[in-house]
Amino acid sequence: MRGYTLIELVTVILLIGILAVVAIPRMFDAVAFRSRGFYNETAGAARYGQKLAVASGCSVQVIFSGNGFALYQRQSCGSGTFSRSVSRPEDSGSAFAATAPSGVTLSATSSAVVFDSLGRATPGGVTVSVNGRSFRINGESGYVEDL
Repeated sequence: MRGYTLIELVTVILLIGILAVVAIPRMFDAVAFRSRGFYNETAGAARYGQKLAVASGCSVQVIFSGNGFALYQRQSCGSGTFSRSVSRPEDSGSAFAATAPSGVTLSATSSAVVFDSLGRATPGGVTVSVNGRSFRINGESGYVEDL
């Protein structure tokens, strides 16, 4: 009277078999984890650049390359070239930049985006992809949205 029926046992074994075939190999794919982490870091950097531009009143440039990203501000707030590295908020000594891990690629429709003091992005409509996952930076609002 106590215990499981044969149908219940077969169903559980079948579900475990499906998980073993489909889900478990994905859990051990290190490139997929590194890709997702770098995607989140890149989108977060774009969002941080927009918020820093609004908070500081000085433009922020986000540069995207095939192997990473970096954030810069002008030497003087109003003019000049973007040559001063933005510091990470959690570690004020290190530059807000990152290089893609091995097996992860970054591509963007523009190599640089500048956020002004109102948070607008120039050029607008830039799409950034990291191993197939994409986000877009809206020009008028500077909003970074996942696609």
